[in-house]
Amino acid sequence: MSYSVSKDELDLLCIGNALVDVFARAGSGFPPEISLPVQHIEMEKLNAVLSGVRDCTAVSGGGAANIAKIAGFLGAKACFIGSIGAKDHYGGIFEHDLADAGVERRLSAKPSPTGICLYLSTETETRIAASPSAALELSEDDISAADVEQARLVVVDGFLLARPKLARHILELADTYEKPAALDLSSAALASGQAAEILDFARRYKLILFMNEAEAAAFFETAAWQADGLSGFFSSLTRGKPFPIITVKLGPRGALVFANGETYRAETTPLVPKETTGAGDAFAAAFLCSWLREKSLFDCAALGNKAAGIVLGTPGTSINREMLNNLGD
Repeated sequence: MSYSVSKDELDLLCIGNALVDVFARAGSGFPPEISLPVQHIEMEKLNAVLSGVRDCTAVSGGGAANIAKIAGFLGAKACFIGSIGAKDHYGGIFEHDLADAGVERRLSAKPSPTGICLYLSTETETRIAASPSAALELSEDDISAADVEQARLVVVDGFLLARPKLARHILELADTYEKPAALDLSSAALASGQAAEILDFARRYKLILFMNEAEAAAFFETAAWQADGLSGFFSSLTRGKPFPIITVKLGPRGALVFANGETYRAETTPLVPKETTGAGDAFAAAFLCSWLREKSLFDCAALGNKAAGIVLGTPGTSINREMLNNLGD
C-alpha cells in the first residue's frame, strides 16, 4: 500500500496501553498460580509465574500498538503514544518491535515496570494473566496536541474506556483538529459497562467503531432499549451522516460494516487459528489503512479479513513485513 503524506503528517496516531504479550507453555508439574481463565495479578506474582514457564515468545502488544505496528508494515506512517518502564527488559522488546515496523514512538518512561500480558498454555486450556503496570500511568500530559494535529486519523485503545476521562480527552483533541478517530471496544465487559459513554462518543465525534460479536451484543443489550434488533440499531446510529462507521468482526464468517444507514458484508475463508491474539487489531489496521486510501467499505473489510487471517497463524503480532506482501491493494 502507498500513501501520499507531507513530511510531518502522520497517517495514524495510535494511543493506548503499551504491553508485551508473552506466549508460553507450563512445564510438567507446573503449580496452578493462575487459577482462572483470565485474571489481573501483581507484577511480582507474574514474574514468579514467568520464572517457571518454558518456550516463551515475547512480542509487543496492546490494541493501539498492534494497530500501529501492522499499519507500519502495510506502509502507513504511524506513531504510537504510550508509557513503559524506564530502561527495563520488556520495554526494550516493545520499543524494538515498533521500531522494526517503522512506527514512530512517543514512549513516556514511568517508575513502574513495563506491562505484561501472559498467555500460558497448559494441556487443556490457555490461561491469561495481565499486569498492565506502567501502561496505566499514561496521562493527558503525555499526549501532544501537535501529534494529534499532524495525524489524519487518531486510534484510541479500547481499554482506555476504563479511563473515560482520558479517552474523552483524546477524542476531544481529535475533534478540535477535525480528525476522525477509531475505537475498538476490546471486551464485552467494557462494551456493556461503558455503553452510555460509547453511545455518546458515537453521536458526538467522527468515530469508527470496531467490535466483535460478543462486544456488539453486550453494547446493544445495554444501549438500545428500543430498537429493531442489533442490525437495526446500528443502522439507525449511522443513518443520514458520514459517522459513525460501525464494524462488527464475525471471525470465520467475515465482517459487517454499518455506514450511512447501509450494511456491507465481507465474507472470509475460515481458518484454524494457531493463536487469536492480535487478529482483531490486524483487521482494524488493514481496514483503516484502506479507508485512508479511500477504498470502499467492502474492500476495507475484505482487506481486514485477510490481515486477520495472517495473524491467526502466529503468536500475537509476531509477524514481519514480508508476511503482508500478498495482502493486496
